[in-house]
Amino acid sequence: PSRVDHVRLSGWLFRADHRTGRSIILVHGWQGNREDVDFVALARQLLPRGYDVLMFDLRGSGLSMGSNQTLAHDEPRDLLGAYDHMVSLGYAPAQMTVLGNSMGAATVIEAAPELTAVGALVADSAFADLSNAMEGGLTRYTQLPGPLAVPAIEISRAFGVLPTLSPVDVVRSVPGRAFLFFHASGDPLLGVANADQLFAASSNPASRLVVIAGHDHMDTYTHNPAQYMAALLSFIDRQLGQPSRA
Repeated sequence: PSRVDHVRLSGWLFRADHRTGRSIILVHGWQGNREDVDFVALARQLLPRGYDVLMFDLRGSGLSMGSNQTLAHDEPRDLLGAYDHMVSLGYAPAQMTVLGNSMGAATVIEAAPELTAVGALVADSAFADLSNAMEGGLTRYTQLPGPLAVPAIEISRAFGVLPTLSPVDVVRSVPGRAFLFFHASGDPLLGVANADQLFAASSNPASRLVVIAGHDHMDTYTHNPAQYMAALLSFIDRQLGQPSRA
């Protein structure tokens, strides 16, 4: 169940053959689900390295309950429910990583104040400010001029979306938290400036920004798996305090 409103969520927990005590929760993006192609590939990279992997469907996605997605307004409840489930199974938060992409990345950031015990937080292709992201996306994909996108953004409130959502403000509010930010340099939906703003908002010297030369939204792992994995594993090792033994 998610926190607060107890929406029933569906997921898979994959256990590594050679377990190290490390685990990772993967949080998918808008209109995605647990079978996100990058997450399947990531799980195949992480399981042999001793990570147990939780892949789950956010509300309104896949096999989970809930009528609609809210662009990281209510989804943090789902992530916190997944975290609570992992803790109930005996997973140590200090050995845990939470990684999200796009809406899932914003969800990770929004939940960060309540994930203080988690070892590492990773945000791939996140938006810094939802209203700007929605206006840019609506303008791009509907060809509406910017001013006409504003009423549509306001209408979204009726579906549980909070247009004033601002992950960059959350990053600024948790100076003790290090983040790893990934972004594709040519992202046409959420420009790399979003990652620049999020990284600049973090006052933790352990935070990292990795820009990969991709040309589509979330074209990070897919574009250069080796660069992605090297940056991810290095950050996790630094945050968890020691390299994986697997």
